[in-house]
Amino acid sequence: MPPKVRAVFVKELRDALRDRRTIFAVVVVPLVWYPLVLLGIGEVAQMAKGKLEREVYDVAVPQGMRAFFDKLARVPEEASAPSGPRDEAAADNGEPRKAPALDFKEMAPADAEKALAASSIRAAVSLPRDIEALLAAQQPVAIEVQYDQAEHRSRDAAHRVERLFENYKRHLVSENLKAQKLKREFLDPFALTLRNTAQAAKVGGSLLGVFLPLMFIMMIITGAIHPAVDMTAGERERSTLETLVSAPVRPIEIITGKFLAVSVLAMGTAALNVGSFAASFVVLLSGAKTAGLQFPWSALPLTLLLLIPLALFFSGLLLAVASFATNQKEAQVYCLPVLMLPLLGVMVITVPGLELEGPLLLAPVVNTAFMIRELFLYHGTAQQIVFVFVSTCLYAAGTLALAARIFAREEVLFAAQGSLRLFLKRRFLKPSPEPRPGDAFLIVALLFPINFYFQLWLGKALLDPVAGLRPEQFTLLVVLPQYLLFLGLPLAAAWYLKLDMHRTFQWRRPPPGTLLGGMCLGCGSWLIAQQLVSWQSYVWPYTPGEMAALEKALAPLSQSAPGIALLIFLIGLTPAICEEHLFRGFLLQGLRRSGKWTALLCAGLIFGAYHFPLFKQPVVMLLGVTIAYVAWKARSIWPAVVFHFFHNSLSLLGPALLGLKGENAVAGEPLPGVPLPHLAQAVVLTVIGLWLVRRSRPEDAGSPS
Repeated sequence: MPPKVRAVFVKELRDALRDRRTIFAVVVVPLVWYPLVLLGIGEVAQMAKGKLEREVYDVAVPQGMRAFFDKLARVPEEASAPSGPRDEAAADNGEPRKAPALDFKEMAPADAEKALAASSIRAAVSLPRDIEALLAAQQPVAIEVQYDQAEHRSRDAAHRVERLFENYKRHLVSENLKAQKLKREFLDPFALTLRNTAQAAKVGGSLLGVFLPLMFIMMIITGAIHPAVDMTAGERERSTLETLVSAPVRPIEIITGKFLAVSVLAMGTAALNVGSFAASFVVLLSGAKTAGLQFPWSALPLTLLLLIPLALFFSGLLLAVASFATNQKEAQVYCLPVLMLPLLGVMVITVPGLELEGPLLLAPVVNTAFMIRELFLYHGTAQQIVFVFVSTCLYAAGTLALAARIFAREEVLFAAQGSLRLFLKRRFLKPSPEPRPGDAFLIVALLFPINFYFQLWLGKALLDPVAGLRPEQFTLLVVLPQYLLFLGLPLAAAWYLKLDMHRTFQWRRPPPGTLLGGMCLGCGSWLIAQQLVSWQSYVWPYTPGEMAALEKALAPLSQSAPGIALLIFLIGLTPAICEEHLFRGFLLQGLRRSGKWTALLCAGLIFGAYHFPLFKQPVVMLLGVTIAYVAWKARSIWPAVVFHFFHNSLSLLGPALLGLKGENAVAGEPLPGVPLPHLAQAVVLTVIGLWLVRRSRPEDAGSPS
């Protein structure tokens, strides 16, 4: 952490921890809320339930029928269960059943209806006076129970009456069977038992996964909202923000320090929430008869991991929103939609039939709630976890970038009233030679979900599930996202932000040595990448997915010269031009102020995060760092374009050229490696390429290293 950022972080964190309101929201609420809810309210609910069970309900019966109902109440409970499947999980606990507590009052039907409407009785029963004679003659009998659905005591009384008659029905059936000298098996020829095989922790997870994600997310916002408001609108209201901004600290360093302080408090709140809830739940279970219910402890580590980027996301979002307010009261009003947004979004997970796939996989907040629910159910794949984690990290970077842009705009920061017009209008923006780090993170954070949803929509619009993938469809699937998003969005953003196009995208003329070095690296790196993937498959089993289906669909194109030319254009040239303008142009130049290796590593990691399947991401990230190094040393994007072009083209056509096409990958088996002679040649080419790039042109003296 840079010293200036650390100084701001320590200062803000110390001030926040001195505030009793922060301590109350971050520490006291999580430690008190869950014991109060789970233990206190649970105990109150048990007391209320016991009181209702002991309460005697008045039930109206026809005139002269009191004796019949008293006899019904004395009928013993049948030992055999009614016909139907028996669920072991819902079996009785061995305690004797008690007769329903009912007090029968004889009333005329009209009086019974009035009494029921006035709530002086809880239910009314209508039945024939000669019911016993009808039952003896095996005639059908109609019984009606009237109750008030709006009153819970009336509903309970109706259920008690229903239980009374159901028991009487079983008793009559049993007596009739005895009279006919028939066994119970005459009506119930077999017994069907539903045996629950779910683990106790999984049963607990199915119950907790419905409401626990919402509670965790709301508590994260609770822990972050007060520090975020106090560090922005609060400082503006106290007139201390001017002193901080006038210090020899860049706006990005100020907002990063504040962001880290709020994030630490939010993540601390998340950890305390998880720990407090788990402890309270265990105490609750220890005092209850819930042998088939346990807390899913194994889901907690990944739950905490997913809550970390979510805490970062809300910290940046709340800082950005609160920065537009002139005082704390106004900031709280602005932050109210942020507080309500997850409440509306997380409600989606309660909709039956929805799964964590498609658009929901990248929906902010909702994807994290879905993923936590899946973890509590012991579901979810590694690819889903990575999708959710990476996308939320990118959204957090985008919110931080948004807050950084606000702090970089003095007109917005010191205005008596924060103005979105000053922040968004292009004519109010000042020209800049290259993007700021916040601009770079904001663009890649916005592009990640846009690209996902656009390709999802494009695939549904173009693909024919019967005919498969045709060449013209594949062309549109590649060209439209690449040129519209990966190339068009950075160019449009650079124009709108009044950036120097040549410096932002490094449109400089490179020395010939760097172009030759990029070509050597591209010709050698594809074989090295294949070997690295092969070694990785020994510890990370390979599973064919969508890439295998894509390679099968494109195989006919590689059989003709026009098809090969089309593949080189789509797979080699198009990504080389479009992706390099985003990752080694806009992104790398935006991160240049962060230092050489910080910029290279961030550019490589983000480049890999955009490429799926998950199995190849580690190698793609390493490749992204190498391409970024070439662009950094050459101070030009074109050697990186050459590198990217040769790598992609040879990855597609190289196996056939070298006779490696017959080696097929098998799911779960280690992938075949590269023959040693070819690998040795690739290593030599790569070393030569790196040497040419390193010596052809040194870095500019003024550039950070």
